[in-house]
Amino acid sequence: MNVSTKWLIDLVPGLAGGPEEISEHLALRGAPVDDITSPGRDLSDIIIGRVIRARQHPNADRLRVCEVDNGEETVQIVCGAPVVKDGACYPLAPVGSILPGDFKIKRSKIRGEVSHGMLCSAKELGLGDDHSGIMELVGDFTPGESFIDAVGLNDFTLDVEVTANRGDLLSHVGIARELAASGEGHIELPEIPDVSDLPFEYQTGAPEVGHAGFSVRIEDENLCHRYIGAVIRGVNVKSSPEWLQARLRGAGARPVNNIVDATNYVLLELGQPMHAFDLAELRGRSVIVRGASQKETEFVTLDGETRPISS
Repeated sequence: MNVSTKWLIDLVPGLAGGPEEISEHLALRGAPVDDITSPGRDLSDIIIGRVIRARQHPNADRLRVCEVDNGEETVQIVCGAPVVKDGACYPLAPVGSILPGDFKIKRSKIRGEVSHGMLCSAKELGLGDDHSGIMELVGDFTPGESFIDAVGLNDFTLDVEVTANRGDLLSHVGIARELAASGEGHIELPEIPDVSDLPFEYQTGAPEVGHAGFSVRIEDENLCHRYIGAVIRGVNVKSSPEWLQARLRGAGARPVNNIVDATNYVLLELGQPMHAFDLAELRGRSVIVRGASQKETEFVTLDGETRPISS
């Protein structure tokens, strides 16, 4: 299981030491750490840049010429992103910086316009597969500050070996509780907010219940004793805030959007598996919980991979 050290420290404020010391504590509790990595290890040169003004490149239809505040001065950067917003902040690789893959940024002239650096996409930073545009940062940022510090990527990921008899350690809260119990500090559990005023309807039960425009049916209660579903309306699917994306990356997960990220956040923090469906795309507006039939030998997962299954 991948664990974020910053997440653990938030849950156990008195937890002392760096990733190596935390790894030693876990090993003494029967949960050795196989590897230690950092989501921001190759991004120490990247800073925050704020676009003051973006204009069309005079000699290229698909390029923009941007005036960018790098915290010390305003520099000109030529950018190929289709959308660049005045006043928005982006990851900036200044001249002399090195991107993942040992790609060094140099001063260059692009179609007659000088470019002093590069505004980066998530893919160029090694933070995802999206290279359709540069990575707009959501929140309050200061030009010139370290990118990894600003978005919380100054973290370490511990690859913790959790044995089959310690399922209670398959979450950050579970591991934090174990560390606190061993005298490494006191645990501060996350506050569960009151959601009674949110516009959602929920249902639970077996073998079948249905309202709120969808139903849940459990075909084999020996395989699944309980399944809870909820309908939340008025949802706006968009990118998650940077703190949430950084927290997921610190735990080895890839941010997708605010809905998927919220379910993964709950899984990683509390150990509760969740999945979000688009009600409009849900066939028959029903969730059927069952095992595979003998004719079903494989299925396509959300990442597009075809995987074998057993009946």
